[in-house]
Amino acid sequence: MDNQIKISEFVKLTRSTLKTVLYYHKIGLLPEKKNSSNGYRVYGAEDLEKMRKIKHLKALGLDLKQIKEILGDKNNHNTLSEVLKSLQLELLNERRKIDVQLFEIETLLKKEEVLNGEITSRSEIFQIVIDILEPDQEKSNMEANPELFEQRNKVFGILEDFQWGEEQKNNLRTIAEYFKLHPEEYKKAIEFGKRLSKLKDMSEDDPEVEALAREGAEFINNAPFLKEMLYNKSGFGETNENLLNEMTKKVLSPAQMKHKELIQKYLNYRP
Repeated sequence: MDNQIKISEFVKLTRSTLKTVLYYHKIGLLPEKKNSSNGYRVYGAEDLEKMRKIKHLKALGLDLKQIKEILGDKNNHNTLSEVLKSLQLELLNERRKIDVQLFEIETLLKKEEVLNGEITSRSEIFQIVIDILEPDQEKSNMEANPELFEQRNKVFGILEDFQWGEEQKNNLRTIAEYFKLHPEEYKKAIEFGKRLSKLKDMSEDDPEVEALAREGAEFINNAPFLKEMLYNKSGFGETNENLLNEMTKKVLSPAQMKHKELIQKYLNYRP
């Protein structure tokens, strides 16, 4: 018939390959039609249109299983919409990951540390806390004191890169969710955090270091949930604690390290 073509012509017209077309037949994506007189496969306008749709859907990133589901559904407008929305969400998440990676690379390239072989990336724990709380608030904090912001990221990163960070990740997520549900407590924590930021430039012998540690421990002990999470807890074992301290003191100032040691003492923290 004049309106039907052989497989070789179909492959050429659709800019495909014989292997691809035969595979589409095998998985039921293309229907099998043969000429009754000679048994050759034949293709018409409907097949060309279906191949056209397959190519367009593949270009959008859909896999063959999804395409078969869409093209085989009589209500494919709804199915297509659902699949595309799901794909859109996946791509947006992927784009976000790529944007974060590009930002980290650009940030690293601007840092002097990269010339010395030091590599730090955005801490997953740190990002979880930011996402749960107020991204705008955290962005404001970062812009106000980028050095301190990066310092916190490095400390979280040290925890996260080793086995000792798993429990810390869960605890920080839980605490962040608590503060989100208790904005007044979060506001107090933010204000206290601004005072803690001054530790970086203090002498470790400054009496304010101990005063801040006592005040921080008191704040935690007066909030039942925080006390439950943070008071009278055990650490990672003495050796691991010593290793952690050795690593964090490269990031934290002497006053910050002393504050860390004191608040652990007041919270009855054991290695």
